[in-house]
Amino acid sequence: MKKALKKLSPWNNSEDMPTAVYVIKKLLAFLMIYWIAAIMGESMIIGLLYVMGYDPLHGVMPTGKTGVLLPYYGFMIFLLVTIVYYIFIEKRDLKSLGYSQRVTDYFLGGAIAVFLLGIIISLCCITNAMSWVGVKEDIDIIYFLGLWIGFMIQSAAEETMCRGFLLQALRKRTATPIAIFVSTTAFALPHFPTLWEGEIKYAVIGIINLYLISIIFSLLVLFRLNLWIACGLHSIWNFILYGVMGLSLSGSEINSDGIIKLETNAENIINGGIYGIESSIITTVILGIVSILFMKHWRDRRCRHGI
Repeated sequence: MKKALKKLSPWNNSEDMPTAVYVIKKLLAFLMIYWIAAIMGESMIIGLLYVMGYDPLHGVMPTGKTGVLLPYYGFMIFLLVTIVYYIFIEKRDLKSLGYSQRVTDYFLGGAIAVFLLGIIISLCCITNAMSWVGVKEDIDIIYFLGLWIGFMIQSAAEETMCRGFLLQALRKRTATPIAIFVSTTAFALPHFPTLWEGEIKYAVIGIINLYLISIIFSLLVLFRLNLWIACGLHSIWNFILYGVMGLSLSGSEINSDGIIKLETNAENIINGGIYGIESSIITTVILGIVSILFMKHWRDRRCRHGI
């Protein structure tokens, strides 16, 4: 019993075990990284807020742009804890985590985000689910630069944990579809509480869309053998949706002062209601088509090259 528990412990890098035990071990390691980072991050933010003159334990929190930016920069702890675990416990390097020298793939991922959101938002406007209002006149460049950096940190943390550590680890011992499904579920779970706060129809569509976009993230990483492309797609998607368009991001209750002003008309499954276009049926169709095309390409490549 003691020997079995030692094998399951995420504090060692042993991989000499049955596949089922190996999968459980990696999931335990993922959960351990998540909770250690969450506790450290929360503690550091609370301490920082006290230094800044706030009293977070009694509800006295920063508002405005500081309140928007702070949580995203807190993801730096998740990123650092994952990297420290990977290097010092797993005893691997960053290249095997998925980061290649092709940093330009970040911009390729960003271009894909612009393309996808351009289609989705255009269709929402064409169907009158959303309306164009105008462009903001006084733009706070420093704030929007800070927001972009914040989203870069957040996306790098989530992609490193889910597509870097967990996906790559599971692919060693399980079929790729299983590895993608498990890592996708790990990515989607933290978003569930916000989704279920609204109507069930938006929650269901939102969960489907979370899985679809996560599948796209995963396949892009596997195609390019590079986490940078997923980081680019993920961060630019968030930045455009929240920072540029001023729309709801993952059901966030904090309003964004976007550069472009769009107005959501009567709430429906086309515009995603309170949760935003991430719970839109249009997003489901577009992401579904892209996912099918990517999966077909993955299958064809495996048939040709056996990889």
